[in-house]
Amino acid sequence: MTGNSTIPLRRFARRRPQVGNYEQQTAQSGPTLELNIRIREYLNDVSNPTAPAYVSHREIPSSEEISVMANDEAEEEVEVPANQVVGPWESKRKYLSDNYALLREDAVTPLRNVVSEMKAEPRVLEKNSVEHSYIYEKVFITGLTFAQSGVAARVTFSTRRSEKRILWDQSKRLAQGTLIALSTAQDVFKTVCKVGVVAARPLSGVQLNPPEIDVFFGSPDEIEIDPQQEWVMVESSIGYFEAYRHTLLSLQKLASESYYLYTFGHTGPPGTGKTHVSVLALKVLLQNKCPEDPPIIVSAHTNHALDQLLRHINSFEPGFIRLGGRTTDKEIIEPRTLFNVRQATKLGVVPGGMKGPALSAMRKLVKEMQQLLKPLTEGGPLSESVFKEYGILSEGQCQLLIKGAETWVDLTLPEGVTAAISKWAGDELVEANRRTMPEDFGFEYEEMDLEYEQLAELEAEGKLASDEEMDGLRGEWIRFNEPLTGPETRQVDFELLLKNDLWKVRAGLRGSLYRYMQQKVKQAMLQKMRALAQAYGKCSKDLKIGKWEHDTNFLQSANVIGCTTTGLSKYRGLLDSLKPKVVLIEEAAETLEAYVTAACFPTLEHLILVGDHQQLRGHCNEPELEGDPFFLDVSMFERLVRNQVGFTQLIRQRRMHPEIRRALMPIYPNLEDHESVRQREAVPGMGNVRSFFFCHRWHEDHDELMSKINNEEAKMVVGFFNYLVNNGTKSRDITVLTFYNGQRKLLMKGLRGHPNLQGETFKVVTVDSYQGEENSVVLLSLVRSNTKNNIGFLSVANRVCVALSRAQRGFYIFGDARILCNESLLCFAHDKVICYQHCSRELPCTHYCSEACHAPCKCPCDNRKSKHPLPNSTHLSPQRQPTAHAPPPREDTTRGRTTDIRRSSPPKQQQQQQQQHRQRQQPSSNSPPKRLSSSSQPHPQELIATTPLAQGYRDFAAANDVAAQERLRRLDEENAAMLFGEGEGEVEGDDDTAAAVLASRTNELTLTGTRQARDGGVRNTYRGFFSVTPGQEGKEERKKEGKGKGLQKSLLD
Repeated sequence: MTGNSTIPLRRFARRRPQVGNYEQQTAQSGPTLELNIRIREYLNDVSNPTAPAYVSHREIPSSEEISVMANDEAEEEVEVPANQVVGPWESKRKYLSDNYALLREDAVTPLRNVVSEMKAEPRVLEKNSVEHSYIYEKVFITGLTFAQSGVAARVTFSTRRSEKRILWDQSKRLAQGTLIALSTAQDVFKTVCKVGVVAARPLSGVQLNPPEIDVFFGSPDEIEIDPQQEWVMVESSIGYFEAYRHTLLSLQKLASESYYLYTFGHTGPPGTGKTHVSVLALKVLLQNKCPEDPPIIVSAHTNHALDQLLRHINSFEPGFIRLGGRTTDKEIIEPRTLFNVRQATKLGVVPGGMKGPALSAMRKLVKEMQQLLKPLTEGGPLSESVFKEYGILSEGQCQLLIKGAETWVDLTLPEGVTAAISKWAGDELVEANRRTMPEDFGFEYEEMDLEYEQLAELEAEGKLASDEEMDGLRGEWIRFNEPLTGPETRQVDFELLLKNDLWKVRAGLRGSLYRYMQQKVKQAMLQKMRALAQAYGKCSKDLKIGKWEHDTNFLQSANVIGCTTTGLSKYRGLLDSLKPKVVLIEEAAETLEAYVTAACFPTLEHLILVGDHQQLRGHCNEPELEGDPFFLDVSMFERLVRNQVGFTQLIRQRRMHPEIRRALMPIYPNLEDHESVRQREAVPGMGNVRSFFFCHRWHEDHDELMSKINNEEAKMVVGFFNYLVNNGTKSRDITVLTFYNGQRKLLMKGLRGHPNLQGETFKVVTVDSYQGEENSVVLLSLVRSNTKNNIGFLSVANRVCVALSRAQRGFYIFGDARILCNESLLCFAHDKVICYQHCSRELPCTHYCSEACHAPCKCPCDNRKSKHPLPNSTHLSPQRQPTAHAPPPREDTTRGRTTDIRRSSPPKQQQQQQQQHRQRQQPSSNSPPKRLSSSSQPHPQELIATTPLAQGYRDFAAANDVAAQERLRRLDEENAAMLFGEGEGEVEGDDDTAAAVLASRTNELTLTGTRQARDGGVRNTYRGFFSVTPGQEGKEERKKEGKGKGLQKSLLD
C-alpha cells in the first residue's frame, strides 16, 4: 500500500474468524489489504559502518553505563558535549549526536547516582538517601511471563527499607517503564549490575504480601532464571525512562534519514488564544487538503492539552484518530482512540504481513522454553536424567545411582518412581527457603504521592490497549518451584564427580556435591534460555511490525491523527509509513528539542510550533544540564525565536482581569486586554480587590525529601481558602499553586483536614504542572523565607510567568515580600498588587525606607520623600503612579453619601503607648525598622459592605432604624480597618504578628452559623470572629477578659 492510499473503513463489515491455518484465513477473511513495506524498512536494523557511534548504543542502558561512577579509586567524569543555542549547527551529524548524548545523560543520571550511593552505603535506608532512592531487598525471581513484547521475569521483593507501608494505588513506585538496577545481595553493585525496566506493575500484584512485578532485563543475554539467587533492586524517584526511551531511538534513526522542511511558529502570552489560532490553522489546512494527501499530525506535550485540542477539532473533523491509551474524555476522545476504532471496524488480514508468522514462531518458542525450564518447576530435586542431559553425569554413573537406589524403600514416593538422587543425598538435602517472606513491620502508611497521576499519564500514553493490558502482561507464564538444595558451608572437591559410583561418596559430602551439580545444570539452562529469548525477541519485533502493517490501514483513512510528543516518538515508525507532510505541535516551548526533532519525518514539509518561550521550559532530571553550557531545557521553539527565525505573536489576552494582567507588564509590556475581561465578576467577600499580597516573615523548612515547606504559610492559605468558600466561591473555582511539591502535600493535607471543608474538591498543584490551565481564583504560596535571601525557584522568570497568569478574577499571593525584591520577577508583580509589607530598602542617605512596600520610598530622618531615589527605591513600576498615603474621601455608593474612611487620630493615651512601642522597636540608623507601616491605599470598604458576613447583620437591621444603619456604617469601617491594618497606629506583639497582620487575622477567622426566624421566615446568619492580640483593645475590655488572654472581635458586632 502506498503512503497516499485511502481505504474507507465503512466498506469492511465485521467477520467471524475462520478456522484453519494462517494462509487459509488470509484467503477467506474478506477484502484484501495492501502491504505497507515502509514499516519493516523503518524497524529492521541495517548496519552502517559510517554511522556515528551513538547509533549503536543499545535501547536499555548497559551495566557499564549505569555503574560508570561506581569506581573504587576515584569517580570518573562523564563527558557530555556542550549545547549550541546560538547560531546554526556545523552539521546534522553533530546536531543529532550531541542532542542524543545530552538526552541520554539526563535519562540515565538518576539511576547512576542511586547505584553509586548503594555501592558506597549498601545498607542505607530510603529516608537517609541523598539520591532519592527507592530500595527493595530480598528480591527473588519466581517465574517467567512470555508476553508479546518479550520474556519478563516475575519478581517478589521487600519494601522494608522504606520503613513505610506503601499505598500502591497512589504511588509512582515501580511504574511500568521505570528504569531499575539489580545486583546480588552479596555484591550490592560492587561488580554486578543488571539493568532493566519494569514490564508491568498490576495493582493486584503489588498489593500481595510480598508484592510482585514483572521485569524486562536490558537484553536477552542478561536474563536470569535462578529462583534461589537473592537480589537487591533499586530505582530513582526522579525521572521516568519510558518518556526518553523512544525519543532516543528516534534520534538514532534520524542519523540515516534526511529532511527538509519549512518551520513556522506562533507565540503568544497567556490567555491570548494560541489553541484557538491552532484550530483555525487546522481548519484552513484541512480545507486545502487533497484526498490523496496523508493525515495531518497534531501533537502536544501533555495529554490534557492534546485532548483539549482534539475536542476543538471534533467540531469540524470528527473522524480523527488518537494514538495512546490515556484520556479522561470518555465521551468524545476515547471512542476515537486507535484501539476502539480497530475494535469497531474489523479489517481483513494483510497478505504477506508479519503478524501471523510471528505469532506462530512465538508459540513454538514458548513451548521450547517451558520444556527447558520444566525441571525448575516440578517441585523436587533434580533427577539423574537431568544431570545426564546436561553432561554433569555420565550414563554409567546414572545406572549405578539407579541400581543403588533400588535397595532403598521410600514409602512417600509414587509407585514406579525411583528418585535415585533423593535416596542418594538423603537428609543432606535442605529446604532452600530462598524466597521473599510475608512481612508486617508495623510501619505507618506512607503519605499519598501526589505525583502518581502525572506519572500515570506518561506510563499509559505509550501503550495501546491491544498490545498489552494497561496494568499487567498477557501471555503464558511459568512459576518456579525449586524447594530443595544442598548446604553451602562445605568446600566441594570437584574430583568426587570423577567417581564412577557416586554411592562411594561418603555421607556428609553428598548434599554439597548435589548443590554444585544443581548450579552447573542451571548455568547450562541459562545459556540455552538466553539463546531462545534472543529468538523470541526477534519474533516480538516482527509481531510489532505486523501489527503496525495492519494499523496503518486505519490511520490512512483519517484526516487528523493526534498523539502526545512522547507518543509521537513511540509510534514514529507507524506514522512514518503514512508519509506525513504537516505536523503541528502545541506547547512546543515546554517540549525538549529532541522530542520536536523526532517529528521531522523524511517526507515532512511543514512543521508548525505553537507555544510561549516566556513560560515554562522543558523539564530535566539533572539540574546541571539545564544551565550553561548544556542548555538541555531550551526548546527548539525558544532557540529558533532567540535566533531571529520568523514567528508571529498574539498580543490581546482574554483571561485575566486588567488588575491581574498588570502584574505581567515587565514580561509582556505590549499585552492588551480584550473588552470581555473588564466585565469579570468580583470575588465574593473581597469586594473589588482582585489582587493582594499577604505578607509574612515565617521562616521556611523542608520535608523528608528535602522539598521546601512553610507550615505557617500553609495554615494561612488554608484559612483564606475557607474564607472564600464561606463567602460563596465554589472550591472547584479556586486553584492553589506552589513551586514546591512538599508544600503542595502540606496544603492538600490542611485542606482535607479542615472541618469546614469536608466533602469539597481541591485543586492544589505545582506551578510546573499548571501551564495551559486557568481558574477563577488562584492562591499562590511562595514558601521561601530565610535569612540568606535565597528564593530558589522564585528566581526563574519562566516559572514566575506561569504563576502570575493563571487567574481570571482574583489572584492572591502569600509569602515573604522582603526577599523577593532581590532577584525575583515576583517583585515586579509586587508592584501591581496591594501589599502592606515593610519596604526596608536602603536609600542613598544610608537610611532605610519606612513606608509600605507599594508606596513611594520615604526617608525617616526628615519625614519627607528621598531626594535621591534609586531606580529600585520603590516597588512601583513606571506605568503606575504613586498613591498618596492619606487617601481622599471616597463616595459610599451604598448609602449615597461621602465617607472619609481614614482612621481618626488615636486617643492621647493610645498615642503615648504607640510612641513608647516605636522607641522600643526603633532600630539603629543602619538597620531597617521593624514595624508595620500604615496603608497608602484607599480602603476597600466594599470588601465588607458586600460580604455575606456583614449581610447577615444587615438582614436584621430595620430599614428605617437610623441607629441600626449608623451602627452598620461604623462596623463596616471598623471591620475594614481591622482587616487591612489601616491608620497610623501600631499592631503590638511580636515581629511576625506585626509583619503579617492581615495574614494572621485571615488565618484566625472562624465562622459560626445560626438560623434566625424573623417576619415569618428563617435566615442563615454567619458571624465571623478574629482573634485579637492582647494590647489592641482598651484596658476595660482587658480587665473583663483577663490579662494575657486573646480577645475575640466579631466581624458583625
